[in-house]
Amino acid sequence: MSKDMNMTLLYDFYKDLLTEKQADCVDLYYNEDLSLAEISENLGITRQAVRDSIQRGTRALLGAEAKLELAARFDGIRAKVEKIDGIIVEIERSPGNAYLSDDIKRKINDILLIVKEIQEV
Repeated sequence: MSKDMNMTLLYDFYKDLLTEKQADCVDLYYNEDLSLAEISENLGITRQAVRDSIQRGTRALLGAEAKLELAARFDGIRAKVEKIDGIIVEIERSPGNAYLSDDIKRKINDILLIVKEIQEV
């Protein structure tokens, strides 16, 4: 995962731990891809204040993840759900699928719906 995408994920998990200014600066920098100058102009603060807020916010997000590991666990769960989805697609496409009972086919469909719900989160 790229550094910017990682920060975006960490922001989603831990933004409430940041001050309002840090959250605004980190959001505009990583999620909206604005430059320091653009953020400075939008928020009415100096570029140095923007840079400091981004650095403090980034350190806070990384520190929270180091302690709680919520984003890492989320990534692990997402990868496993994708693997389950792939296995079920293989089952559905297999020649033996015709021999599965209607009950098993319904259960496979239920699993696919649950996987889809999880992936949308």
